[in-house]
Amino acid sequence: MTEKNRLQQFFAKFRRQSEPCTEPFDIKEENIAPEHGWKETALADFKAWLDDLPDEKPAPPGKASADGLVDACDLYTLLMEFTALRQEIRLQNREQNNAIRVHGDLVDNTMEYATLFKERTRDLDTLAERIHNACETRTAASFFDVRDAMVRGLEAVQEALAAGIYFRRSSRRRIEGVAEGYEMALRRFDRILAKFGITPVVSAGQPFNPSLMRAVGKRNDPEKDHNVVLEEYLCGFTKGEKVLRTAEVIVNSKTD
Repeated sequence: MTEKNRLQQFFAKFRRQSEPCTEPFDIKEENIAPEHGWKETALADFKAWLDDLPDEKPAPPGKASADGLVDACDLYTLLMEFTALRQEIRLQNREQNNAIRVHGDLVDNTMEYATLFKERTRDLDTLAERIHNACETRTAASFFDVRDAMVRGLEAVQEALAAGIYFRRSSRRRIEGVAEGYEMALRRFDRILAKFGITPVVSAGQPFNPSLMRAVGKRNDPEKDHNVVLEEYLCGFTKGEKVLRTAEVIVNSKTD
């Protein structure tokens, strides 16, 4: 039984003893108590109530007692606690909204930086590829003249063999070996250029193509079609769709 219930029982009993009795009863001597008798009875009841109280002082409302229990608080204290809790929750929600907004801004900035980095990286990759291709092209172009020299040497050897310009049979075999060496060197040279995607332009016997060829002279050959390349003066080279060097050719100009 709580302290509040004991106080209620004590005061209820005290009121019953102090109020005049309205019920009829027999007036007997044993029923008549002295006037001061009710005080002794009230003191006895109060002493009994004090004896029932615990030795330790009860904890204030809202605080835990020695046994770990919390006494019941009044409605006003409970309302104040709920008001404080509501205010604290409101402040926490405000801080959480601010944190969410800052986090959203951080995510947006990160995405923007990532997109910018991706664009710059793509530009750098494109620039690196252009530099690489330009270096390959300029390096390979330095060897075009070497190939032209080998082609002219092969043509000279072939003309000597066709004209029979040699003194002995052994000299012819040596000249034929030189021609084979030129041909082998040209094939290896073209294979190296092919690794870089560079191919020579085949122009002899082909129709004149102004995007790949440049006419440096004309000749009339009745047996060939008009505007056909009769002779290649300088070989051209391409890399994919890009023209690295335009071929210089002699074009057939057939007149009626």
